[in-house]
Amino acid sequence: MVALVEGMLAAKRQLAGAGTEAERNLYERKCANFDAQIDALVYELYGLTPQEIELVEAG
Repeated sequence: MVALVEGMLAAKRQLAGAGTEAERNLYERKCANFDAQIDALVYELYGLTPQEIELVEAG
């Protein structure tokens, strides 16, 4: 979890300093990927069912 959060923070810093649209797109994708991995880990830690995950993501 710590490594994922550190990766997200690094990607956010890189996104803030992105100079081109291509760089922004790259770092936005990286952030989205880290976000999805963190979410999946939290869902697993709490033992959420697929139905519960749907509810969380819909809200």
